[in-house]
Amino acid sequence: MKLGYSASLALLSLLISACTSTPKITEIADLKNLPQTAESYTQSIGSYDFDEQARLDAEYNKTFFSPWDITQMSYDLEQASWGSYYLKKETYGENHKLRKKEWYEEQIRRSNFEEYDTVREYAITTHNTDLRVFPTQSVIFYNPDAPGEGFPFDYNQNSHIKINTPLFVSHYSLDKAWVYVEANSLFGWLPVKDVVLMNKTQRDSFKNGNYYVSTQDDFALFDKANNFIEYIRLGTIFPVIAGELVTVQKNHQAGGTGVEFVLSTANAQNVAPKPLKFNQANLNKVSNALIGEDYGWGGVLANRDCSAFTKDFFTPFGVYLKRNSSKQLEAGEYIELKELDNQGKKQRILDDAVPFMTLIYLRGHIMLYVGEKAGEPLVFHNIWGLRTLEEDDSVGRFIIGRAVITTLEPGKELPNLIQEASILSKVQGMVLLDKAPKPAL
Repeated sequence: MKLGYSASLALLSLLISACTSTPKITEIADLKNLPQTAESYTQSIGSYDFDEQARLDAEYNKTFFSPWDITQMSYDLEQASWGSYYLKKETYGENHKLRKKEWYEEQIRRSNFEEYDTVREYAITTHNTDLRVFPTQSVIFYNPDAPGEGFPFDYNQNSHIKINTPLFVSHYSLDKAWVYVEANSLFGWLPVKDVVLMNKTQRDSFKNGNYYVSTQDDFALFDKANNFIEYIRLGTIFPVIAGELVTVQKNHQAGGTGVEFVLSTANAQNVAPKPLKFNQANLNKVSNALIGEDYGWGGVLANRDCSAFTKDFFTPFGVYLKRNSSKQLEAGEYIELKELDNQGKKQRILDDAVPFMTLIYLRGHIMLYVGEKAGEPLVFHNIWGLRTLEEDDSVGRFIIGRAVITTLEPGKELPNLIQEASILSKVQGMVLLDKAPKPAL
């Protein structure tokens, strides 16, 4: 039987529609409806009457250089060797195969904790580098097939550490390739190749009270002879000596163990005297340098996670935040929100939060409040993804994977979003950074 033209066309249309599913959502509505540039949120900000900025910057510098002021490690052996915890867990390597008990036993042996806190020398990073839980570049994953696990969630990654970071040295690994160090609010293993020891004269020259800070991200830094030094991350601190920015490098003519102060040049658009004045223009500069940056758990691939983002955001302004999101609650007055319903949380934030000076906290995640639109609080944060319920009833993730400006309910339009796991429902509190922490009762 032959079909007429109209009947054939109708049948073809029916077949096409039967094979076509609802278009997949690839971007949440917030990122389409909310401008992803700072200027849209700083228009009402003049220059904050931030009288405490000079004092906070002095405290920042004191904490940053604190590893050069101690005479022994600030953490006991049990705290320092906490990585042995993973020996009892089911974990996977970079090949997605189960880690064997013997692998952990070897890492613990190489960690040489019998020598913990015996070297007691002072050092500095000569390059951007990664602080590791164990003295190896190998990864530790939980089940890579589970949502929110696998890359980039390497649990051997403590944090990314910038060039010019002061360190206190505990001891070396058995193979001498790694050094266990304490940095400001952090401790773990660094590759020896990225560290050099500093004597008191050298430390005093570096710690001179006159500092510049990078206000842009991932720009190349060169020495006076135009030799490449490092790609500089926003929030990197440089002392100024004889009117020049300084980095510390190994003197290879001295066998790689000596110290060489390297004078460098940087475009004035990339660096500024620290602290940067807290005003609209500077907020725009720092914010726009970070918007859209890829997510990096623990600083994987030199990218930032949520707490690294907030920490680096405030560094140019001289406001010190610790590396862990829960520890950042100590930086100002903390206001509890977890007992409020969702509307109550929104209203309290709108009533009391100060744009660009308030952190919003939920367990495992922290965000910067930037203002409101149509009665909705808006936040700037580096986020991996949102919890979803998949067709087979398993929990999944809708990946955002970068620094973005959203409401407190990003992705609420997703048909499979787990609403009770939304950011707003899990918000526990906020931190007013322009107010001193209240004393403990």
